[in-house]
Amino acid sequence: MTETLSDREETLVLAAVAALETADGLVPADAFPALADDALRAAVASRLRAAGRTLIAREHRTIAGYTSGYDDTTARKLAADGIGLLPEVDRAVLAIVLLRTVAIPRAGGKHHSTSWLSDGPGTSIAELYRNDDPEVTYGLLRPALRRLKARRLLRTGYRGQILPGPALLRLTDAQSARLWEDLVLVTLPDSLYADVIRRRRERQETAPQSWPAEEVES
Repeated sequence: MTETLSDREETLVLAAVAALETADGLVPADAFPALADDALRAAVASRLRAAGRTLIAREHRTIAGYTSGYDDTTARKLAADGIGLLPEVDRAVLAIVLLRTVAIPRAGGKHHSTSWLSDGPGTSIAELYRNDDPEVTYGLLRPALRRLKARRLLRTGYRGQILPGPALLRLTDAQSARLWEDLVLVTLPDSLYADVIRRRRERQETAPQSWPAEEVES
């Protein structure tokens, strides 16, 4: 369905889309008229959807707002085509950081947010270097951290702490859940939960896939 918008409304919608796509974090709901108004927000979502993107509502640091990210269908297709994938060492470093800054603190009651983002406890290069992965050498660690920070998947916090970055807010609920499952597979590969995850993913990979054209057009 194509919305009929006035020139002013179209300008407001495009301004909101530009902010969502470029903001380093959440765009507050009241920052743009097109996000505060239900009808215009639907038009924003439609513009994003036409490019394989989706409007995501999130809350962080008591701020309710919006961001944008690839929709699940587009994300799966890009990954299947090998587009936008992190190098293996970057994935390993990101997993270690998330384990140290989110998963382990949450299990210990020190991190109560449902978001990947946290202001602490953070980790450090020294702690990351002492990880149990022999393939993550010091020579590979620093360049991987630079690349992850450039992608805003990681950020530098107080006193140089390494923390999750705002790009993680752009994950949809399904993508975020899959990332949690990946951490389970890494840390508890022989657990019953890990076995359930692997079996379910095997069934999904063998199921017929379709890519609706209207969801991936750009």
